[in-house]
Amino acid sequence: MKQTRARSKEAKDKQTSHIINVARDLFVEEGVRGFSMRALASRLNMSQGNLYNYWSSKRDLWYAIIEHDFSELEEAIRQVVVNHAGSTIELLEKLAYFYFDFARTNNSQYRMMFILPPPPAEKKGITETEFEPTTIALLLDIIEQAISTGEFKDTDAKKMTLYLWTVVHGTVLVSQTILFDSRYESAVYGNIKEFQTFVVEQLRKQLMLYIE
Repeated sequence: MKQTRARSKEAKDKQTSHIINVARDLFVEEGVRGFSMRALASRLNMSQGNLYNYWSSKRDLWYAIIEHDFSELEEAIRQVVVNHAGSTIELLEKLAYFYFDFARTNNSQYRMMFILPPPPAEKKGITETEFEPTTIALLLDIIEQAISTGEFKDTDAKKMTLYLWTVVHGTVLVSQTILFDSRYESAVYGNIKEFQTFVVEQLRKQLMLYIE
């Protein structure tokens, strides 16, 4: 009996993951207004009623996708931190490049997590109510640790965390504009990799001020 339940759970988890991946692509392709559970069910080749057995609304599904993607991102960040050997500045540089790479190679996830608004709804579902991303909290922990050990001096941990997040996140947003699209005359600022490297180099110079 236990083996049967395990196989059933494994099959359901696999199906849930498949729905999330297909739904994410549809949200990004059609936008919040163009997305519908009916269209998703058709793309999945399943009944709309069966789809509602997983999530009660497209907003609930949206937050299930967000929760799934943040969980994966946060675990990947933890692995970078755990496997790092070196200074905090070197770790922050590594995390910046990791974030740039994540946004580039997982663009659909990135857009839903950080750019696109969720579907409107009159009330919050369970997933939305319980969801709270910890990405920026992980960064705050790194800064606070550096301050507590004396590695960083004379800085406000929360403001520094928000500043670093703003610079790195803003760099990704700028990197995705026509400023780096060769089809436009405004693309005169070099390539994206050079720009992102420049940003990290400037962050290093600024952070060095807090260890001297």
